[in-house]
Amino acid sequence: MASTKEIKNRIKSVSDTQKITNAMYLISSTKMRKARRDAERTRPYFRLLRQEIRRMFAVSDDLKSRYYDAGVDDEKHGGRFGVLVITADKGLAGVYNQSVIKAADKILSRADEYKVYVVGDYGWRYFRSHGYNVEESFTHSMNVPSLAMARDITREILEDFDSRDFDRIYVCYTEYQGGMSAGEATYDRLLPFDRDDFVPEGDEADKNASTVFEYEPDVETVLEKSIQAYLVGYIYSALVNSYSSEQNARMMAMDAANENASELLAELRLEYNHLRQNAITQEITEISSGARSLKKKG
Repeated sequence: MASTKEIKNRIKSVSDTQKITNAMYLISSTKMRKARRDAERTRPYFRLLRQEIRRMFAVSDDLKSRYYDAGVDDEKHGGRFGVLVITADKGLAGVYNQSVIKAADKILSRADEYKVYVVGDYGWRYFRSHGYNVEESFTHSMNVPSLAMARDITREILEDFDSRDFDRIYVCYTEYQGGMSAGEATYDRLLPFDRDDFVPEGDEADKNASTVFEYEPDVETVLEKSIQAYLVGYIYSALVNSYSSEQNARMMAMDAANENASELLAELRLEYNHLRQNAITQEITEISSGARSLKKKG
């Protein structure tokens, strides 16, 4: 049985750990709110950009671009894939990292050839240690996501796509779902786009999509530049969603750790009080016995 000193030391150790997990919870909460706020500021620009791409498709039926292809079947096996996987820099976030890695495995299993582009130190270490074909020069830490970071990633991926290294490029990330949820790991095809991706539906229909515009130097060139800019927004959105989901998952993990620490502290304090009570009772018994012995001798 542990002594009162040992239990007292354990209580102090658990209390110190609880302070750390509580601080990590608050930090993750602040980071998540900031990332969501920054993303909301850029959303109107990329929404309008999407509308303009719709307009270009609506006014011209014979547009050609290396960045889009109608009828791509994502369930089809075979081909050369580039896969952008967005993970965290560290653990302590529940199943967040493992979920997105499983989503990446689902895509990679369909490819004849592939190359993995990893954002986040956790995924970088995992894919390298498990023998995946990882792009060595692609080193991006999953710090606070920014548009500059999304532009760098887009430029690097497009260089390989333009060099015809891949038939398709996918992004594996975690969709932020709000509330106390770790989010859902999913994947989307980045390139080539499907023309149907820009067909308006329901309330999203653009009333001005059929308005005739003149494009300089030509509509194909403007479309390619617009799609490149849209791709930056797409990747930025995936980064923010993943980052928010990571912080939310870490909040959940730290909240569970806080609850476990509270339960453990309650048990330790109860055990500590029982030991103290037994010790006091033992001392009282010894004093009483000594007093009776002295009285008999007297």
